[in-house]
Amino acid sequence: MTVLLEKCGGEPLHAEIMAAAERIVASDIFSRSPQLGAFLRFVVDAVLRGKGDRIKAYTIGIEVLRRDSSFDPQLDPIVRVEATRLRRAIERYYAGPGVDDPVIIDLPRGTYAPTFRRRSMPAGVMEPVADIVRSWLGILHRPPTVASIGIIAAVAVLIIAAVVIFERHDQTVRPLDTAARGFDAGLAPAFAPGNGMPVIQIDPMRVIGASPSHGVDAERLYAKISDAFARFDTVNVASGTETRVDYRLSGTLEYKGDTANAWFTLNSTAEGKVIWSRDFEHVHWNGDAGDDAIVIALTNSLLQSYGVIRSRDRAKQLASNAGDPRYRCVLEAADAMRTADRGDHDSARACLERVAVADPSFAVGLIFLSMMYSREAQLSYKPREGEAPALERALHTVREAIALHPEDSRAYLALMVIQSNRRDIAAALAAGERCMALNRYDMLALGEYGGRLIFAGDVENGMKKMREAGAHGAVRPAWHHIYLFVGSYMAGDVAEAIRHARDIPNDNTPLGQIARVLAATAEGNQGELQQAVDRLTVIAPAWRRDPRTELAKVIFDQGIVDRLARDLAAAGVGGAS
Repeated sequence: MTVLLEKCGGEPLHAEIMAAAERIVASDIFSRSPQLGAFLRFVVDAVLRGKGDRIKAYTIGIEVLRRDSSFDPQLDPIVRVEATRLRRAIERYYAGPGVDDPVIIDLPRGTYAPTFRRRSMPAGVMEPVADIVRSWLGILHRPPTVASIGIIAAVAVLIIAAVVIFERHDQTVRPLDTAARGFDAGLAPAFAPGNGMPVIQIDPMRVIGASPSHGVDAERLYAKISDAFARFDTVNVASGTETRVDYRLSGTLEYKGDTANAWFTLNSTAEGKVIWSRDFEHVHWNGDAGDDAIVIALTNSLLQSYGVIRSRDRAKQLASNAGDPRYRCVLEAADAMRTADRGDHDSARACLERVAVADPSFAVGLIFLSMMYSREAQLSYKPREGEAPALERALHTVREAIALHPEDSRAYLALMVIQSNRRDIAAALAAGERCMALNRYDMLALGEYGGRLIFAGDVENGMKKMREAGAHGAVRPAWHHIYLFVGSYMAGDVAEAIRHARDIPNDNTPLGQIARVLAATAEGNQGELQQAVDRLTVIAPAWRRDPRTELAKVIFDQGIVDRLARDLAAAGVGGAS
């Protein structure tokens, strides 16, 4: 009975943890990657033996990954790369064959020491059962009676019911109303193992020529690319256990004296052909900076929402309804967020809500769903009958995504946007800092963070982040030019502000027209000024009448709002303050 009480709410026993680890290692997900299994066994055993101090990058590199005694984890990131692969493999295990495991082993980012917990229970379920069991213990010490036998039978039924709730809780307790959302019970069988995102195999670098002592190290560059790609949540880096691979990235280094040429190709395995290539010629490496320039160029070209992989998959899947339904919903949502079309929005939202119910572990879908809810507040969509306000739903949903995947940088990007819309600027900037700490290769996120800093009045720091986000040939989304316009304008760099105003391509953005009004005024171009005022009147009459109020809804710093409103009034837009 003591063991039963411990199982009702205590920490997992050592034997249970070891059994849980062996189930993971024996699964199909791990069977084809002995190195990941060895990594998991090593760190679990060290913690259970009270030797957690041995769990260090150097020790893992030597004892698990078979590096020699000269191994330096500061120069060779292989341990970080393998830890990332291990975390992804563990996530796939608990989303698939381990979905009902009573004991969960986690490997939090930032540490190599695992944590252990029981699968979460509904609040208040086990406490009454534990009290009943204790009462049962007292009954068993008394002479049996007909009444006591009946009580024992009833208690047994209660314990069985509690165990059933324990096993099913993670799959039944959801914030979404499945009936209201039109849940399709036949959807889940269409899901592939894992989270449904495309799988990319990254091949080790091929080397031509002799490496100079101060040049780039091919193995280090390969490890950095693998690590960077694993930080983006809409692609899975192959660990060797996948039944399918969608894309294969291959790279070659050719040493040329003190410089090197590097070129990369991306193959579509389904089509059996090269679909993208990129050359880096006569590169002078300067430690991490040289590596990072290539890594950022690759992640920006391939993994961002406007990158090669997403663009190709969007064309294929949205046209044919092929592939995993979860990924298709993500693609549909990304498309819907580029426009203000209500029909596209509602369709994408419904799609994400269905897959979120069908796959309770689908953190990526919850992140996109939270952004859809946030846009409803931005676009002033009225909540449906019985729904909470849009920003409340958005905040609840993104927090659920973070609980499922605490190390997903894009979850914190979504949280930053949502908190900005809620006007909780301190929380928004803290989420932005966390996002960048988790993925320093995400230039889109860095630009969003820089833009929030500018709008919060920290123009100098925000502009620095924006310049970093545009380095290495990164493509800027249209709205980043709005941040850059405001930052340049407030810094007194009128020529740069005018340039960014001209780079804003979307004629349907009120802030874009505001930028054009101010740029045309600075240039003295009355024709362009009138065009921008006329366009603003058509697309956003409230901005034309009262720009100060509208500016204050999106820009947090009162000094910036005052300056822009005053200059707009001088240009004939709105009244005086």
